[in-house]
Amino acid sequence: MELQELIKKVRKIEIRSRLLSNQQFAGAYHTAFKGRGMQFNEVREYAYGDDIRHIEWNVSARMRSPYVKLFQEEREQTVLFMVDVSPSVFASIGNTDRKELIAELVATLAFSAIRSQDKVGLLLFDHTVRSYIPPARGFQQVLQIIRSILDAAPQAGSNTNLRAATDYLKTVYKRNALIFLLSDFLFDGYKDTLSLLAARNDLVGIAVKDPLDDMLPDIGLVQVVDAETGQPGWVDTSSKAYKSWYQQQSVYRNSYFRKTFSEINADTLLLSDKEDYVRKLQGFFHQRARKR
Repeated sequence: MELQELIKKVRKIEIRSRLLSNQQFAGAYHTAFKGRGMQFNEVREYAYGDDIRHIEWNVSARMRSPYVKLFQEEREQTVLFMVDVSPSVFASIGNTDRKELIAELVATLAFSAIRSQDKVGLLLFDHTVRSYIPPARGFQQVLQIIRSILDAAPQAGSNTNLRAATDYLKTVYKRNALIFLLSDFLFDGYKDTLSLLAARNDLVGIAVKDPLDDMLPDIGLVQVVDAETGQPGWVDTSSKAYKSWYQQQSVYRNSYFRKTFSEINADTLLLSDKEDYVRKLQGFFHQRARKR
């Protein structure tokens, strides 16, 4: 992508995503994604009804009266975006530029995070790790994340290797984080890898799909190219047998996505690149807030 074109796209996404973050999601992100733990704040004299497990024995002995510890939520957290940049994810059909859609979605979440004083980082991957931006705060950090996504160039013949990305993340980031994992999830067999991610992190899977991932239009015999392998082939979209098989594969993948994340107690959000993601994201925030 030419530099000037890239700058224009970054600016366009920055304006829209900051506006959404400020107006549509003000407070919703903060409520939905609270800190993961509690930290000691101060002590005060024991009062009837206090949890005796919180008694501070050293202070109590010194004051010759029972005192209890008071805690406050650890609000600050780190948000990491793991974005699958394999060819099938960024394949754009019709007027939708899926790369720009994903960049805008990530930017909206990232701006919401930095408004809550959270750090944000990015990991791009396909069959290997393409780039990594360590977590940091600030407006410039979000702009760097947007640029990296827009500048990502999917490589023909590369598929998705979630395990490689997870193993890499374990080596470069040792602490807990809120992880948004974005992919089309047109693959399966990733439960063990997700379990590793969810064991120490708050994990959210966001599946960005195209309606054609679920159903093909009846347009007869067409030549297609596999976005992952680059291999050409012919498909008879009029064939009832093929359409039935295709829909079965779609149902299986979507079911596997939801079931697998549910089994490891991680949240999911399924988005179509033909629908308004703002409404879906708002609903997701409110639903998550009610669960906490």
